Amino acid sequence: MLLEVKNLNKTYRSGKVHFQALHDVTVSIDKGEFTAIAGPSGSGKTTLLNCIGTIDSADSGQLLLDGIDLIGKTSDQLAKLRKEYFGFIFQTYNLIPVLTVYENIEMPLKLLRQDGADVLGKKVMTMLEKVGLRGLAKRRPLELSGGQQQRVSIARALVKKPKMVLADEPTANLDSKTGEDIVGLMQDLNKNEGVTFVFFNP
Repeated sequence: MLLEVKNLNKTYRSGKVHFQALHDVTVSIDKGEFTAIAGPSGSGKTTLLNCIGTIDSADSGQLLLDGIDLIGKTSDQLAKLRKEYFGFIFQTYNLIPVLTVYENIEMPLKLLRQDGADVLGKKVMTMLEKVGLRGLAKRRPLELSGGQQQRVSIARALVKKPKMVLADEPTANLDSKTGEDIVGLMQDLNKNEGVTFVFFNP
């Protein structure tokens, strides 16, 4: 089992107002799954994504990744696990505006420090080609449409071939043809590379 979530709880507090975003959530994800967690807006999907990806912390419960209990880990330990295990696709893109498209996609590879410049460059350009952005490598995010920014976000998540991709409505801002192509790319990585995909959809 790659991921086990057991009785996870998360409450947000603002003054006297308390909002329980997660209540005893339990879910298991096997290695190599291609699956979705669905629910209406406000049901806690993004909170769950953030807790699973160690971007946010739960109040109680268990969160096991490859048998490692993430609850109580230090921020440095979580950052290391996040870098090694996860790719993220956010609705809001979360691109770095001062970096080019190429540099945004390159960033996770540079953090891993596994490849020389030539190999790293080839991986970035291959991924740019796959998401249909090869001619836009030198542009910055604010020079792109919303759909193009989402494709950069998707390329950034997939370029390092993480063990698990957590995707918050990844094709919501794409036209139908591009959306189909991106899903096909994800399916190929799932089938041929064993990358686990978890989609958070309405």
